[in-house]
Amino acid sequence: MLLLDTSRPENYLRDIKIAIGFLTLIRTSVSPTPDMRQVGNAAWAFPVVGLFIGISLALFYGLCSIFLPQSVAILPAVILWVVITGGLHLDGWTDCWDAFGAAVPTERRIEILKDSRLGAFGAMALVLLLATKVVTLMAMTSPAMGIILAPVLGRSMMILASKGAGTSGSGMGRGFLEGVERRSCNFCWGFSILIALFAGLMGLLSIAVSYGAATWFRRFAESRIGFINGDVLGSICELVEVTVLIILCIK
Repeated sequence: MLLLDTSRPENYLRDIKIAIGFLTLIRTSVSPTPDMRQVGNAAWAFPVVGLFIGISLALFYGLCSIFLPQSVAILPAVILWVVITGGLHLDGWTDCWDAFGAAVPTERRIEILKDSRLGAFGAMALVLLLATKVVTLMAMTSPAMGIILAPVLGRSMMILASKGAGTSGSGMGRGFLEGVERRSCNFCWGFSILIALFAGLMGLLSIAVSYGAATWFRRFAESRIGFINGDVLGSICELVEVTVLIILCIK
């Protein structure tokens, strides 16, 4: 499942650069500028970028832990987690809960989803999400594995759980999902399993539970608004990251 056609390696380097530029604050030079369908074509590289993010965070945490107690060193690591991604998926998480939490008709939920302002449901969801990340990492004897594995599975599952889902007639999510190919899903599965093996049985359990959580959220979103979009994809990523951290805390 991990095998990709290496006859055109420059295409895969371009995909990785596209994924880095889309998923992080690191600006990459890709010409011509890719549209969302091309970003979808590069979806196989999302977990690779997730590994880059995870290793960067783990190294930063290790540096901080030299000077700070573990429970304190977690805080700057989580802050960097938000900064390095530009809060991309957190924005989707808050938008979704503002829309899904409101007791209003579907049309109104869609309007709320497009509103960039932070509401009460979104604020509560944001606090709970970040608090859970901090608490679970503090509870781990060695947080590095969680810091590495969570970003990988988060970016894999947002592809795997959403493949074939219905999208709205417009928006970035539609173009993105139309560009996701079967080879990307195969690679995401294989790469996720490979990285999860380093965490042993708990890593494999994380894959199963996180896929279930991602699939549930997709269906929940479809029941609320009838489709999924970029905000839903971002929410899936955040939900999976938290799910992985919780699973790795099991004694």
